[in-house]
Formats: sequence, structure tokens, C-alpha cells
Amino acid sequence: MKWLKRLGLLAVAVVALFIFGWAPWWLAGLATTRKFTYKDKENEGLTPASFKLPYEDLTFQAPDGVPLKGWWVPAPDAHGTVVLVHGLNRSRIEMVRKVPFLHGLGWNALLFDLRHHGDSGGTVSTFGFYEKQDVHAATALAHARSQGPVVLWGVSLGAAATALAAAEDPSVAALVCDSTYRSLRDTVAHHLRLFRGFRWWLRIVPNWPVADEVVFWMGRRGHFDPDAVDIRAAAAHLGGRPCLFVCNSGDRRMPSDIAFELKAAAGPQAHVLVVPGTSHGGAYRDGTAAYESAVTEVLGAASSASPPVRMAVGR
Repeated sequence: MKWLKRLGLLAVAVVALFIFGWAPWWLAGLATTRKFTYKDKENEGLTPASFKLPYEDLTFQAPDGVPLKGWWVPAPDAHGTVVLVHGLNRSRIEMVRKVPFLHGLGWNALLFDLRHHGDSGGTVSTFGFYEKQDVHAATALAHARSQGPVVLWGVSLGAAATALAAAEDPSVAALVCDSTYRSLRDTVAHHLRLFRGFRWWLRIVPNWPVADEVVFWMGRRGHFDPDAVDIRAAAAHLGGRPCLFVCNSGDRRMPSDIAFELKAAAGPQAHVLVVPGTSHGGAYRDGTAAYESAVTEVLGAASSASPPVRMAVGR
């Protein structure tokens, strides 16, 4: 019967290797190195021209040389520019329906694809670590193209990247941060719990230490420091600038508590908008009127604030 005991030990070793070795490595690669674009049926094929707005194709570079693609949508006698940043596995078309609203208020819009997304270059997604450099490049380009304040408006990954960038860049006048996470480490642990309902084999994977292993391999495979992706810490460095944190009331992926924590960290000019609904990143669609009213207030505050310090192009 020794062979049965050995077979049992081998089976235990294989399962342990699967749970604590292959699974974290595979999940990390799925998150960082696989380029997947969500089929955005709601916005597929749309450009600013779909709304009878003039626009220009843009090609510019992140500070580390990654080529970025985008659109510039000018408004006559613009008050300033809003940089729109999409979520994970999306592209700039996710943000295009917001452009007519901004144009009507007299604001330019700059939409672009983050690295490893859409038509932009890059080989990894880092959940804000390198993407904030893309936002820095877009902010500098917006300052170079037009007078007036620059406001950042991001959704999910885009919101994380804009918050991290704004914390480093005093030239950003205001921030709209929709459906983001506290930190990379926190959201990996949270999503691992959620994903147990989607893949049968994840039900046998314990959150600890697997979540920490996934974060470790994300950093290794993406060549970045995962603990530097801390949006709550970034919010504390926004310097009291006007901020709006948006969430859906029933978003299981990014619970509404996160928005209130970020508001508390960001200071007295920060506000929270909770939109009824269960979608992730769909607050603009689910509560357009309330959302546009809140953003209008942020833009008004940005316009009346002192002129921002400009960041040099090419940072």
C-alpha cells in the first residue's frame, strides 16, 4: 500500500503547486501582460464626429517613449481642457459620449488610449504605476495646446491613473475620479474573492497567501512596484484641489465605501456622488443628469481657482 500513500502525497504536492505556484503566476499574467479589449457595443464605432464635433487625431509619447494615440476636440474660446481616461481593457471610445457635454460647457477634450490599450503601444498594464506617466504626457500636451486649467476625468483604471498623476502634478486644477480602487493590493484581494464565483477551480484557492502572491507576480511580470499603486495615499496629496469621487451604489467590484475614503483623504473641496445602480463604471449612463451637474460644479471651481503651475512638456 506504500504506492497509494506515495500517490496521495504526489497528488497533494500537485494541488499545492497549482494553488500556490501556477495559479498566482497565471492570474498575474492575465492581469498584466494579456492585451484584451472589451467589446464596447454601446460605443463601438463612435468618434467625436458622430456628435458633429470637429476633432484631430493625436500621436504623442509617454516620458518613457511609449507611443500614445488620442483625439483632440477643441471648443471655441475654451475655458480649459478636460483629459478623459478610460478603464481597464477599454479604449478612448468609452469616454466619447462625455465629449458633447464638455463641448457644450466650453471645454476642450483630450481623449487617448492608455498604454497596452487601443491603438497605443506598450506591452504591460500596471494598474496606474506606468499609466500615470501617460496621463502626465496628456496633461502636458493639453497645457501646450490651450490656455486655461486642465482637469482630469478618469474611470476605473483611468481614475487610478489620474489620481496618481494629479498627486504628483500641481498643474492639474481638478479631478473627477469614477469607480476606482483603494490600492492594487486591496483590489486584487477583493477581486480574488469575487472571482471564486466565475471559475470553479478558484473556489479552492485561499485568499491568503495567494492574493499576495498574485501581487508579487504582477510586479515581477510588469516590472513595477505594486505597493506604489496606492490611490488612497495619492488622494492625501491632492492639496485640497476640487475633486469629485463617483461610484455606483451597488458596484460589487468597487464598493461605494472607497469613494468616501478617498474623499476623506482628499480634503474639504472633495465631494462624493453616489449613483443608484449595480454597474461598474456605468455611473454616467445610469445617472447622467446628476453626474453632469456635479462635474459642472467641479469645472466651475477649477475655472475660478488660481492659475495652475504648468508642467513642462515631455516630463
